[in-house]
Amino acid sequence: SVPPGWTHTGRVNPSHEVQLTFALHQQGMGRLAQFVNAVSDPHSPRYGQHLSLEQVRDLVQPSPATLMAVLKWLQGHGVEKCRSVITLDFLECRMPASTAERLLPGAEFHHYVKGQHSVVRSPLPYAVPKELAEHLDFVGGLHRFPAERKVVSRAWAKKEMESGQDYGGRAAFHLGVTPSIIRKRYNMTGEDIGLLPNNSQACAQFLEQYFHQADLAEFMQLFGSSFGHRSQVDQVVGHQGKGKAGLEASLDVEYIMSTGANISTWVFSNAGRHESQEPFLAWLLLLSNMSSLPWVHSVSYGDDEDSLSLAYMERVNVEFMKAAARGLTILFASGDDGAGCRRVPGGNHTFRPSFPASSPYVTTVGGTSFKNP
Repeated sequence: SVPPGWTHTGRVNPSHEVQLTFALHQQGMGRLAQFVNAVSDPHSPRYGQHLSLEQVRDLVQPSPATLMAVLKWLQGHGVEKCRSVITLDFLECRMPASTAERLLPGAEFHHYVKGQHSVVRSPLPYAVPKELAEHLDFVGGLHRFPAERKVVSRAWAKKEMESGQDYGGRAAFHLGVTPSIIRKRYNMTGEDIGLLPNNSQACAQFLEQYFHQADLAEFMQLFGSSFGHRSQVDQVVGHQGKGKAGLEASLDVEYIMSTGANISTWVFSNAGRHESQEPFLAWLLLLSNMSSLPWVHSVSYGDDEDSLSLAYMERVNVEFMKAAARGLTILFASGDDGAGCRRVPGGNHTFRPSFPASSPYVTTVGGTSFKNP
């Protein structure tokens, strides 16, 4: 179904180029799970003995039969503009919409807009030939709309302003939760900064939000005097809009570099620029195609779990297992809804978990509300 806020503007032209991602069925899932458990268990003799990306590829790459079947199917429909990843388990292909609709019976590509964002998606389910079903986990670029950012609620601040409470005579207004407040609340001293050259971290931006280097430098000058820090991002992977600064993107970068202070930081910026690409999926492909990556990744986005297919979530979990096997830690935002609630008109309300925060292979921590820091 089409999420709220997106407006349908019509079918795409048959010659309109779409980009689809084919998730090829992998091998060695049992061995991968056992390996991840072993390298993650401090009591295991294999604790911390992580794999390289090339070793992960040797463990999970699709069988020759799967590769041959999928490539033959694509080439039979004239699809030639494809690229793979190091682990060989994804194919990213571009083709006219008319070709994609013949390739995937049932699919129909339509334009949708939301504000300044435009995407191409199919509101209808697709099918693959029976002989291909065992070789494909899913096809990306058809159904999933860009995920909403799991933002921190400011509702309590609004209520304070409306009530006029002064909390024991103190002014209700305050500067906000600055880096020094966070560091103090978590008992971090000026010595709690990155000191080793291989310390590294990254954050991912998906919704055409950009940080601004000059803003970052000014932020650190204003709020970083009590701890050693860096004032520049070391590497941007993807597209960085020049002159544009987004509030959410800036917060992500400024606060990861304040809590994980003095640590080399990368930004994965708007990984999916093509309107039929899924930015989150494009970021996952980067993880399967870059041998050298930061050790810790922070991602402030998520989907409602009930909006995603089981096949999609199971495959994404495998991608997180691959990352864990390499020693990567991925942090996902828990959002501001606690366990969350799905309101059912005339029925019982139910919990509504967020994914990937609910994945067992990532780290998610519940939020802390600082009402009077």
